[in-house]
Amino acid sequence: KNSSCLSVEQDFPHQEYNNGNHTNDIMLLKFPTKAIFNKNVQPIVLADMGDNKLPKKCVVAGWGATRKDDETMSLKLKEVNVTLTHDPLCSEKNEYCSKGEEGPAQGDSGGPLVCEDGKAFGVISANSPALKLTKYTKIPYYREWIDEIMKQN
Repeated sequence: KNSSCLSVEQDFPHQEYNNGNHTNDIMLLKFPTKAIFNKNVQPIVLADMGDNKLPKKCVVAGWGATRKDDETMSLKLKEVNVTLTHDPLCSEKNEYCSKGEEGPAQGDSGGPLVCEDGKAFGVISANSPALKLTKYTKIPYYREWIDEIMKQN
């Protein structure tokens, strides 16, 4: 009852997306109408190329599975705090990583990684439960691409 659904007019996946290793795992969506902002729906500031230091304290949100043994999606939006870390399995150039028990789960891909100053620094990309590692697509790295798609459409 407190939800809304938007149709998608056009999608813009990154032209070099690789489904095998999730490189360039970013897509923009164009809606046929403007979003209606209210207390539950607000725009977010995107981190830009000047935001190049590794943010530490972040939060991720999604409707993904809440238990490892059950892939049933949550009916409520959930959030969890994560700490970004340097990891050899992440590309410093275009990805962030977090490690630990707590983090995004199956079904959370595409959700926001929100860090200092309330900016969106990343997009949940992929996780490895065995390694307790989650990868996030780094918004500052793709900011020029994002701005160009927005300008053209």
